[in-house]
Order: sequence, then C-alpha cells, then structure tokens
Amino acid sequence: MMILCRLSLLLAVVSAFAPAVRQQRFTNLALNVAEEKTEEAAVFVPLEEEGGGDEAAPAAQDEEVFDKVEALGRGSAKKKRGRRKGGSGSASAPPPAKTTLAPEEVFYEGPPAITETIAPTISILTVVGIIPAAAAWARQAWVRYKITNRRIRVNSGVGGKEMAEIVYPDIVEIRTAKRLFGDGDMVAFLRDGAKFEMRNIPEFDAALEFILNQVDEDVAEQYRNGGDVTRRPDGM
Repeated sequence: MMILCRLSLLLAVVSAFAPAVRQQRFTNLALNVAEEKTEEAAVFVPLEEEGGGDEAAPAAQDEEVFDKVEALGRGSAKKKRGRRKGGSGSASAPPPAKTTLAPEEVFYEGPPAITETIAPTISILTVVGIIPAAAAWARQAWVRYKITNRRIRVNSGVGGKEMAEIVYPDIVEIRTAKRLFGDGDMVAFLRDGAKFEMRNIPEFDAALEFILNQVDEDVAEQYRNGGDVTRRPDGM
C-alpha cells in the first residue's frame, strides 16, 4: 500500500509540473529563433556601409596632408593629388605639332665672276697693272659668295677667313650696278644702318631676281622702281 501511495503521489507531482516544463521549452525555442534572426540581420549588413567609415577616415587624413604640402608650394604633391582624384589634375596637354623647316636651297656658291680679271691681266703689260692683276686673282682665290633662300654669305680676306652674313628680313633697300659680260655689283642696306656689298656677281640678272623673291615685297617693289643706278630714269 505504501508503494502505491508513493507512486500516485509522484504521478500527481509530474502531472502538475509538466505544463510548466513544456512552456519553458517553448520559451527557450522562441528565444533561440529570435537570436538566429538577429544574427542573420547582423551578418547581412551591406559591405559598403561597413567599409565606408573605415576608408573615410584615412581619406580625410590624406586630404589634410596634401593640403598642408600644397600650402608649402610643392607642385609634386598637387600632381599626386590630381592622380588620386581621378587624374583630372595631371592631364597633360597634347604635344605641339612638330614643325620642320624646308631644306636650304643654294642658288650660287663660288667665287666672283672671272671676268673681273680680264682688264687687270691685260694691264700687266704695263708696270702699273701688276698690282691690280694680283688683287683680282687674289679675290678669285679667296672670296666666296653663297646665295641661298635663307641668307647671303661672303667669305673674304687673306685665306678667306673673314665671313659676313645677312638674312633677307634685315634688308630694307637694294641698289645695283651692272657690268659688262652680264655681271654686276649689289649693295644691300640693312635695318641697323650697315651696308653689305657684293662685287662682280656672276649671272647677275638671275641672281638678282632670286634675291628679290626672298626679300620683303616692299623692298622688291622699291628696287624695281629705281634701284638700278645704271638704268636711266625713263627706263631705257
């Protein structure tokens, strides 16, 4: 009888506490589900929002550093900063187009006309003619003219060591005098007031026309209106 009483008492106690145990298990299960949802919400936070704050602080610090360096006037820091911001600050202008000069055209290069030695050579028959003949042949040996589309050069002196050169833009006036056998002399007046002389130019008409094509139009027109001193005023 005692055993039956104890068993009945134990069953009554178990039946009394069973609803509470079930409710506690249900409560624990609900808490576990809520925690799992909270963890999933924490896991699926967008990466941009998590990393934005971390990158913003170093970027702000870099900006402050470059601002201080720019205040000191260092151009290299400005260049680097432009590259960091997307390269707009370091964009270089396109290289200028290369311009090449036309090759220099040589119209004449050589000594004065040989005809300048005819009269002095004939005068050697007289004692007085020896000196002019020697001077004429010395000019043939040492004087060199060079006429190009950019400049006029004259080498003269003993051994041809003295050199004089002019460019066409410096010429403001030209005067000429023709000689026999198609040769001629020319004097060019320069902007600084100097004179540039050439005597016994071979093939004078062609050389003069070439020079007139290189000088300013006003200079060429002025010469054609009266630059040849051997021409009569009426054009004859």
